[in-house]
Amino acid sequence: MFGSVRTFWALMVVFGHIFWLSDFGRFAVFGFYILSGYLMTYVMQNSYGYSNSGRKRFALNRFLRLYPAYWFACITSLILLIVLANYLPETGFSTIRLPHDSLSILSNITMIFPHWIPHTITPRLSPATWALTVEIFFYIAICLGVSKTLIRTYIWLGLSIAFVVFSYTVDLFWHARYFSIPAGSLPFAIGSLIYFMVKNQSIPKSWNVFLKHPAVILILMVTISAVVAWLIPQGLDHRVVELLFYLNMLISALLVMSLAMGYQVSHLISKNLDKFIGDFSYPIYLLHYQASMIASVLLLGEVARFKPVFGSLDLVTVFTLLTLLSLIVIKCIDIPVERLRRAIRRSK
Repeated sequence: MFGSVRTFWALMVVFGHIFWLSDFGRFAVFGFYILSGYLMTYVMQNSYGYSNSGRKRFALNRFLRLYPAYWFACITSLILLIVLANYLPETGFSTIRLPHDSLSILSNITMIFPHWIPHTITPRLSPATWALTVEIFFYIAICLGVSKTLIRTYIWLGLSIAFVVFSYTVDLFWHARYFSIPAGSLPFAIGSLIYFMVKNQSIPKSWNVFLKHPAVILILMVTISAVVAWLIPQGLDHRVVELLFYLNMLISALLVMSLAMGYQVSHLISKNLDKFIGDFSYPIYLLHYQASMIASVLLLGEVARFKPVFGSLDLVTVFTLLTLLSLIVIKCIDIPVERLRRAIRRSK
């Protein structure tokens, strides 16, 4: 059921970025981090191991998963910058602009935006990929063994909590607790801890009352996200926002734990259907700004984000274009590359 949840979270990000509901999408990003922490620890423990050859196979597999589709998204942005040049505002669209120097070119090629807060580095041809810089950092950390044992994972979790406490102590701005690389440490560490809790069957049985209902957990997570996104423009106190943000992160952790234990969000979604739905999550994440650029020109006559009040035609146009772009990635890139990735996983 991970596939369906991943795509659902990706769609939350789309709503946040394209339809001016940014705080709605932010809750999903830390859900992605928790899931990545769990899955990357799982595959290192069960598929690759911590030998040099295992680490090399893991790194190659991650490269093939991330970069071919990412480069397609970047090329799509470059084409749109040329084709839609007369429709772009002077300030550009989000961070999608032509790289202007060697550092920005290299950053956009490698998806490594060199700053402890990667979000501050622009331009980004695929704007949401600042979070993938964070992901790559912790992929490397997990590959090197930060979650190799339960003890190491507890130490990592403790240091991650210490950063959050420190950030409040020195009064760091909210961006440091969300957009920065250290901010990603806590959800990744929680995801890794979930792996050991499931493996060692150390989850308290009393939790099963809640864990066996992942659909309820997901609905609770989305409800909190939506309510906070709705109340922020009305002046909701930032301390309440952050409290609910961390509460929702823990709810997302329970959702990942529930799915890792084998519970299903819906019995109507088969394993094959779940995988098919999940295949859309990464291209949706990479290409939603590009789909919005095309849709806004068609509907608004300019490249722009849609207003908070949007119509059904706006939704249908954006998601039709996004589905078409995603299908191109899945059929022409992901499926051929997946054959190679499977061969790498099987090799020793």
